[in-house]
Amino acid sequence: MSARYYWEEGEGLRSTSALLSGDEAHHLIRVMRAKPGDEFLLFDGKGFEYRAETVEIGRGSVRLKIVEAREICNDPQIEVSAAVALPKGDRQKWLIEKLTELGVRRFVPLEVERADIRVDSGVLARLRRQVVEASKQCGRSRFMEILPPMPRRQAAAACEKESSDAPLCVLAHPISDGAFGQKSFLDFLRQGFRGGNWTGAKHIFLAIGPVGGFSDREVREAVDDGWPILDLGKEVYRVETAAITAAALFLHLGD
Repeated sequence: MSARYYWEEGEGLRSTSALLSGDEAHHLIRVMRAKPGDEFLLFDGKGFEYRAETVEIGRGSVRLKIVEAREICNDPQIEVSAAVALPKGDRQKWLIEKLTELGVRRFVPLEVERADIRVDSGVLARLRRQVVEASKQCGRSRFMEILPPMPRRQAAAACEKESSDAPLCVLAHPISDGAFGQKSFLDFLRQGFRGGNWTGAKHIFLAIGPVGGFSDREVREAVDDGWPILDLGKEVYRVETAAITAAALFLHLGD
């Protein structure tokens, strides 16, 4: 039962039967050659997994009996919300896939002055589909939430509203110009450790800019808001590389 199938209509511990259609049913029927009595693992992206037994195979649907429903929590101890200016093309897919695998809690397409693309409902729908596919592969029980596009302050407020903890808000910006009191990312993290344990915030809101970085005005506003401005290293990263690197560093603070 290594393959996992997304069942959107899951009702947690109350669930007794499931009906899969569309791509999930197609894969079971055409690829897995499912037959009555076969068992598969379903998940609903809301924190529940279901051991299910195939009951009936239709032309485009599969009906299953829920044998066992259980609540799963495999979220990292550190909660990360990532607001990122979306890159173009296939780099979006790679970004969302890796942030999902890492365990980022929520994602916001960040509205910035130097925007590369326009994020509409079609883009959001595609991002959410990529979250589903990545979650099926990596074993994640709860989907990374995709919020609508919004600017930095609004995005931070929206993520705080969705969380039980007030976030530590940070903005990634190269240290090379030195104009905004940037700090080394690793030096900043070391300050939060006491006795080998992370004693800083449990919710991190991370803002990553577009190709070419944030404008001076955007960085200055973040400084005025009291946000730490962090430099990720000497190399110049692509947007998706910067987001994944920073998220991974923060997410492992609780290990």
